[in-house]
Amino acid sequence: MRNKPRGFVVDRGISPIDGQPYVAIATLKSTNAKTGDMVQVFILRPDIAPLAAIVSGDDRTICGDCPHRRRWDAALQRFVRSCYVDVGKSVNSVWRAFARGSYPDYDPSLHSRYIRGRRIRWGAYGDPAILSESVVRDLTALADGHTGYTHQWRQPFAQWCRGFFQASCDSFADYLAATETGWRTFAVVPQGAAPYAGKLCPATADNSQATCLTCRLCDGAKQDVHVVAHGIGAAYVGAA
Repeated sequence: MRNKPRGFVVDRGISPIDGQPYVAIATLKSTNAKTGDMVQVFILRPDIAPLAAIVSGDDRTICGDCPHRRRWDAALQRFVRSCYVDVGKSVNSVWRAFARGSYPDYDPSLHSRYIRGRRIRWGAYGDPAILSESVVRDLTALADGHTGYTHQWRQPFAQWCRGFFQASCDSFADYLAATETGWRTFAVVPQGAAPYAGKLCPATADNSQATCLTCRLCDGAKQDVHVVAHGIGAAYVGAA
């Protein structure tokens, strides 16, 4: 009997952000306590290791002009990065496995059973708005729900994502602009600042047993949600 794959390549293409290549890899097992055991889709540069892409700025291919990318802080006189994703761990592991050829290309006749009935996290790393719309919709149709967030909600190429992914917002002005154009939002609120948008993410509430797997809010259609900045870059999330 064929062994269950660790994951597979679900999409390859050219980023509408800068014309450089991307690859999207769905992994089937997750120990992430906040999300639960969802299918996790990592969007990467196939030709540059993730940490190197951050330093060189080539992560723009997959992250666009997200304000949480690595940037120079004039006050601190050093580079900072407010993204919550610890790229040196899971993201780097996925890229290394991809570079070794560990992930086959997705074949519906062989692999759809591993997606059916699961929940998908579009964009465990990278912005899912750059992916092929047909790939996202076809795989999600097999699943029992999804989560997804995009900082590209102002871009023409990302408009198919409205009603499907949450618009990532980093200020009250972002929130107003996104809601006025019909998006459901996901706002990152600096630590100690007053929230300005929607319901607190249940998976981050004190003493909550909720995870992204059990919560069904962030599917782009239900509700505005906010989260207090967390993760390794939380201290560098600026005031709104």
